[in-house]
Amino acid sequence: MSTIKDIAKRAGVSIATVSYVLNNDPRISEETAARVRRVAEEMNYLASGIAKSLKKKKTNNILIFIPEFGGPIYQEILEEIHKALKAVDYRMIVCNGDLANEMLSERQADGAIVLDITVSPILLEKVARTGFPIVDTRKVFGKDARIIVRVMDGFTPVYEVVKIAIAEGYTRIGYMHGSTASPDNTKRYNGFLSALAGANLAPFCELRGEFREKDGYEAIKQYVEAGGELPEVLFCANDEMAIGVIKYCNESGRPLPETMKIIGFDNIQLGRYVKPALTTIDINRAEWSRMLAETIVGVIEDRPEAASNYRPEYRIIRRESF
Repeated sequence: MSTIKDIAKRAGVSIATVSYVLNNDPRISEETAARVRRVAEEMNYLASGIAKSLKKKKTNNILIFIPEFGGPIYQEILEEIHKALKAVDYRMIVCNGDLANEMLSERQADGAIVLDITVSPILLEKVARTGFPIVDTRKVFGKDARIIVRVMDGFTPVYEVVKIAIAEGYTRIGYMHGSTASPDNTKRYNGFLSALAGANLAPFCELRGEFREKDGYEAIKQYVEAGGELPEVLFCANDEMAIGVIKYCNESGRPLPETMKIIGFDNIQLGRYVKPALTTIDINRAEWSRMLAETIVGVIEDRPEAASNYRPEYRIIRRESF
């Protein structure tokens, strides 16, 4: 199998030059770059599809950084992004943030969509300043970076559902956090606090469940076993944790919603079938996911309208748990 060293020798250039060319570095002249690419193809160093993309300096690949490969939310988001990209002849490469440095450095993609909070902001800004398009769903970065921010509104829907609980006479209202490092948790928590503050209320209790069902189960279990009093209403920052709470209460003989009302966020399918069926906040994730794909492709193809922001609609779905 041919190596970069073999290509360098045959093309009459240094190993570093070959590396620059294969990573589309603009410092190499087009004449030299064309010679290196031709030699790479002749020596079958690269698969034909990648070799062609190197020739045209475009891969039609989009990196998608996600925090984990499981869970119903990311499955839905990835499916919608995949369909939207496929429709315009782009492909997605899904990877965990641990590989961000390697994947971004290799430049085997034309842009990236970042859903993972563990990807370094410093790395993203550094890469974006080279002209590499990035759509970030987490937070706002420096103005000099070519990063398009697309956040999902968690503040407003949580504010509204907590206001409904207060209007119906509930005053002892608790909150179950997901990961405190998550911008989604922060936005939802701030909406929760703002609604309480408007009624001169403070959180009755705060629990931590890390956005997972098993952690929601353990969080409420530990709270109860430590002597904690159940709130009248518990808002959980996602449905998975809320389902964990419902399971614990059912197993421990605490009938719901009589002993406590529960509200989730995400409207995952399982929430309809637990008993009691889960009241939740539904965000149009399908439309939001398609917008992410359309945005990154628009930026890559230099269409200014791609920079216009879009905030997906939400609705509060009341079921048996509240």
